Amino acid sequence: MSATTTTARPTTTRTAPPPVPFTRLTLVELRKQVDTRAGVWLLAVIVLLNAGLIALVLFTGEPEQRTWQELTMASSLAQLLLLPLIGIMAATGEWSQRTALTTFTLEPRRTRVNAAKLVSALGLGVAVMAAALLAGALFNVVGMVALDGDGSWAMEWSVLGGMLLALLLLVSQGLAFGLAFLSTPVAIVAYLALPTLWSLLTMLVDALQEPAKWLNLDFSMTALMAGEMTATTWAQLATSAAVWIGVPLAVGLWRTARRDVS
Repeated sequence: MSATTTTARPTTTRTAPPPVPFTRLTLVELRKQVDTRAGVWLLAVIVLLNAGLIALVLFTGEPEQRTWQELTMASSLAQLLLLPLIGIMAATGEWSQRTALTTFTLEPRRTRVNAAKLVSALGLGVAVMAAALLAGALFNVVGMVALDGDGSWAMEWSVLGGMLLALLLLVSQGLAFGLAFLSTPVAIVAYLALPTLWSLLTMLVDALQEPAKWLNLDFSMTALMAGEMTATTWAQLATSAAVWIGVPLAVGLWRTARRDVS
């Protein structure tokens, strides 16, 4: 009889690769927002509109209107209207450009990717508002030197803070609608049409005018951008934001977590 001996093979333990740092995810999502043709054109349109609005104040406004605050507010209007569309495109880009498979293979936790989209979109909003402040300061100097403007450097920081918070809320709403519909054209139409239709309905139906104060985000942000917030208006803003941002965001997170990737 012959004895057979078996040699045990050494076992190797495989360690899972470290997760993608959230900072890197955020920077990648920010690059997606500003490094695409649509994103570049949208930012270019915002710059052109801001320049036009500043020129309108400089050349047609009264001398006392040529101040840092007035010029900054003028240069902020275009981003309030258009920057939320970048949030929409950031949310729908994975599905419209068919990059979801690559993205969610590198980072399977989809909610984490969506959080990076939100943080990057909000960061872009802060950067754009900072650029508006800088543009307002530069053109304030131009107004003083060349157009006999008032040139005041006074700034109501409650108004500026309200404009910034309104911009961040609108960008969040755009991203929430994008996640809820996962289609760029549908999300843009819904973002523009649904609040408008609700506002028209509340104007036509008297019984809805009081609830509209709590369920109309545009109405709630009027006092915010004017720097005239009270305890009641803060509660109205929080309620309307929960409806117009929180609900579509929750639906979007649920949809993206369960949607098949192909």
